Amino acid sequence: MTQEATRPPGTTARDGVARAEPAEYGALRIAEILRKPPPTPEQVEVIEAEPDQPLLVVAGAGSGKTETMASRVVWLVANGHVRPEEVLGLTFTRKAAGELAERVQQRLTVFAARTDAGSGALTVLDRPVVSTYNAYAAGLVADHGLRLGVEPGSRLLSEASQWQVAAEVVEAWAGDLDTDAAFATVVDAVRSLAGNLAEHLLAPADARERLETLARRIAAVPLGRRPAHYADVERILASLGERARLLDLVAAYGERKRALEAMDFGDQVAVAARLARDVPVVGRLERSKYRAVLLDEYQDTSHAQVELLAALFGDGHPVTAVGDPHQSIYGWRGASAGGIGRFPDRFRRALDHGAAGGRARVLSLRTSWRNDDAILGAANRTAAPLRVTSTVDVEALVARPGAGRGVVTAWFAATEAEEAEHVATVIEAARAAHGPGERPPSTAVLCRARRQFAVVEAALRRRGLPVEVVGLGGLLTTPEVVDLVAFLQVVHDPSRGDALVRLLTGPRVNLGAADLAALAGRARDLAAADERRAHLHAGETMPDSMPDTAPDTAHDDSVVVEGDVVDHRSIVDALDDLPAPGAASRDGRVLTAAAHTRLTALAADLRAVRAHTYLSLPELVTFAERSLGLDVEVDVAAALFAAGALGATELGREHLDAFRDVAVGFAQSADAPTLGGFLAWLKAAHDEERGLELPLREVDRDAVQVITVHGSKGLEWDVVAVPGLVQGTFPSVRTDADGDPVDNGWLWDRGALPYPLRGDAHDLPHLAHEDAENPQELRDAVKAFQRDAGAHQLAEERRLAYVAFTRARRELHLSGSWWRGERAQPTQPSVFLEELAADGLVDRSAWSDQPEDNPLADRTATSVWPAEASASVSPARAAVQAAADAVRDALESGATVLGVPGTDGPTDDAAGADAPVDDLVALARLLLAERADQDGARAEVAFPAHVSASGLVALAADRDAFALARRRPVPKEPSRHARRGTRFHAWVERYYGEPALLDVEELWSADDLLVGPEAPDPEDGGPWSGARGAVVDDELEALRATFLASPWAERVPLAIEADVETPVAGVVVRCRIDAVFPQTGPDGEPGAVVVDWKTGRAPRDAEARQAREVQLAAYRLAWSRWSGLPVERVSAAFYYVADGTEERPADMLDLAGLEALVRGA
Repeated sequence: MTQEATRPPGTTARDGVARAEPAEYGALRIAEILRKPPPTPEQVEVIEAEPDQPLLVVAGAGSGKTETMASRVVWLVANGHVRPEEVLGLTFTRKAAGELAERVQQRLTVFAARTDAGSGALTVLDRPVVSTYNAYAAGLVADHGLRLGVEPGSRLLSEASQWQVAAEVVEAWAGDLDTDAAFATVVDAVRSLAGNLAEHLLAPADARERLETLARRIAAVPLGRRPAHYADVERILASLGERARLLDLVAAYGERKRALEAMDFGDQVAVAARLARDVPVVGRLERSKYRAVLLDEYQDTSHAQVELLAALFGDGHPVTAVGDPHQSIYGWRGASAGGIGRFPDRFRRALDHGAAGGRARVLSLRTSWRNDDAILGAANRTAAPLRVTSTVDVEALVARPGAGRGVVTAWFAATEAEEAEHVATVIEAARAAHGPGERPPSTAVLCRARRQFAVVEAALRRRGLPVEVVGLGGLLTTPEVVDLVAFLQVVHDPSRGDALVRLLTGPRVNLGAADLAALAGRARDLAAADERRAHLHAGETMPDSMPDTAPDTAHDDSVVVEGDVVDHRSIVDALDDLPAPGAASRDGRVLTAAAHTRLTALAADLRAVRAHTYLSLPELVTFAERSLGLDVEVDVAAALFAAGALGATELGREHLDAFRDVAVGFAQSADAPTLGGFLAWLKAAHDEERGLELPLREVDRDAVQVITVHGSKGLEWDVVAVPGLVQGTFPSVRTDADGDPVDNGWLWDRGALPYPLRGDAHDLPHLAHEDAENPQELRDAVKAFQRDAGAHQLAEERRLAYVAFTRARRELHLSGSWWRGERAQPTQPSVFLEELAADGLVDRSAWSDQPEDNPLADRTATSVWPAEASASVSPARAAVQAAADAVRDALESGATVLGVPGTDGPTDDAAGADAPVDDLVALARLLLAERADQDGARAEVAFPAHVSASGLVALAADRDAFALARRRPVPKEPSRHARRGTRFHAWVERYYGEPALLDVEELWSADDLLVGPEAPDPEDGGPWSGARGAVVDDELEALRATFLASPWAERVPLAIEADVETPVAGVVVRCRIDAVFPQTGPDGEPGAVVVDWKTGRAPRDAEARQAREVQLAAYRLAWSRWSGLPVERVSAAFYYVADGTEERPADMLDLAGLEALVRGA
């Protein structure tokens, strides 16, 4: 059948021959056919807008943009304006792309079934192409990269691999960077600069030239009578010089990636933009392929993405962009809020003969289908100043018909701890206020900064509420992980004295002030000895500044601690070369016996771990955890928690297991994972509130989800709490003495690209250095820039607040506190809270009065160094440490009988009181007995917050092996069969007509698209062939042939590679379902069958077969919940492609069975 024969009656073929016009289907008529609620007038205007012209839709939060976009596609297809496969939809996440693709296809399928269109346009394999922006760019590079000399088979570097490659470049760099920045900081700066260059389409050499030109122009301002510029100007010049030098590393980083035939997301978009701009045929091909283009979340597109899209589809092509400038929160990566306002000029209307005409039309969607009235009122008030300065008209949101009144509360507590308790109270009340048999409402706590996570999580857990903390950064703030990372930092880099100080003042070593001073004295002695040896070796006389005896400052501890301990390298050296017990340093200081013992043990542990750096990264992390004794400490803490000890926690084991999972993930995704690269990656996750966020895949009603505001975008919950609404936190911008916001912008950030070099410079504050005629005017220009940058940053924070507030459907609880931590000055309520209170949208009458002094001040005023080891340590923590020490000592000595342990306070704190640990003796004995019997006992499974469906299969097959794998995870070496399975799954996905749905994160892992180090070994089967280095695999060809002969090849799936999550017994089970097909039940009612392709053969062992069926049971449950189909209408099947056999288990586990499996019942 020719393509023309499959076109719908009444359409126009590409040869220009007109056919009879089809019947006109309006938006209301289509909704009636689909049996959907009728669209509103504003939605109808969008759906029925001119089909052959560009259009900008300003869609507010929760305004139904996805539904409207899907309806516009149906309208375009139903009326013959385009064929389904001529529609291109782009969005930012695979989840959003999947939702849009499924919604569009479902509506097209139903429309075809209920109209005559089913015999024409809507054939089952004619599907719109919906993809992520990155995946689309990757496809362009794969198809056309050779036009620019870029190998199409270049593999995609994962986040971890990027860090590893950058770390290798920095480690190998022989040039002088003239920087005092730490290794991880330099790696972060290199990646940041590289990403910024790609986002703004700059080459390192061009950027360096422009940087140096900018520095010269600033430095050229006449000095007049001053000997030099003001300090802040000199700092700018020094920072520009450092960045220019770092660009040499950036260039080396790019060369290293090219040598590896690898790219990252930024590289792909930059190359795609160059293709679109410099190779006209690429644009012609794409425009002929896609006659209608939909751009979702347009406000988040970067400069490079806009240049790519404008070069391809500008000048009158039918492009519909949907976005909301109020939700533009990614300005830091080049997606300025003003970008959406320039869409009408970048994508101008078409005139006759394809010439560009006037500005594109702008329409609005302003009805919120998500938020109740009170929440909309708060959101609109917060966004009001943004509407004044917006580059495109944005109307205030209005409530949907029948919207509830909603609840917005605001509370200001005395302290951060009291605020966290308030948050826990309102969340607990909201979860309790549901009817019998009803599931609790979805709830979330949205934090501006990850440092807020710990106090919020603790308050929620004290109420017994289930909690899911989302994001790697939050994990890095937990005490156990902080200690472990500090230990690893000292193992990797002996100069990291800052990390060593964390260990020295922590609960294990607990070094007191005098002992810390004595260690510093030892460091000075070692340094002096080195200098003496250097002079003697050179035949020089001893300088006068090096007397044989030091001045007597033996008792001035404050001088030593404040002045000398900052020499971190010396402290590490001293730890490696401790004095003999009782020996005094030259300034008369002596380590106490307890300090010497503990430091000796710590030094031995560090040496032991350094000696084992040959281990794989996950194994090294596990070894370090045990060397530091954290495994024993968290087990004791969990036992104390179970016994009801106040202040104890059971989360330590969970945190350490989660951290090992992170190490496993890094090791599996990096080419040659090293400890240095891993630590640099972790530092970025800790420092960046917006970087390395682990995305929340699904809202979980069974847990209170704690997440950053940035991470919450695109999600919604019934009840939302937003704590930390204080000046300096939310908004995070600082203020000057007059209370005006100020920010340094690009001035001193070594990883930032100066605004004049950015493609979106016209949307950013300008440093008017060119107008300055003397140093004072230049200094004034800097201060004016800082004020403008502060106002710009406040607007960014305001948009972030708008995003946070509009995540709530029914209840929004806002809060802050006067005193935070041990600050000497109180914080003030956020400007966002003050605005709501001033307009009467929240009640401030019940707010706590501001205490004159910090209520926490009395707790620290009399503390003994180190503070964490004295009065501020809870009895539970002291008891945990004491019991852990006792168990560890007993384990090392081989003892099985334990005496009463004593509690060691700070090493030099003679007045410290013993902790009440007598009641822990029995507990410690039990722990020892458990360890002694562990070889013969059944391993206890410490479940993480998430587990994959295949993880459940492993659990069902061997619970002990599952526990061991979690306790000692080792990356699996890819096998030939696994690679063939990956290639087969990728082929099936393409077979069903969805190549663009293969996101780049999946594309690079398919071996038939790889070259270079990650490519399949030719010995694994077949010779190399094809431009992309694909392997001709006879077995793979056999699998394809078997599949094509199967009934599945003739069926039309509802979904392919569907990512769905579902909670089971408090654990979120992540499912990646290969395919879902519609099926009709015996009673004629619709249903579905989930299918898992297996390229191996069916297991013969009954137990193995039963364990594998757990995977289908999880898939079945997940799809039922996600689709709304009753679980009894969802069946499941394995299709063993190697055998050509199908297996449908007759008796799969139901929800109760899966819950019993997870709980170990």
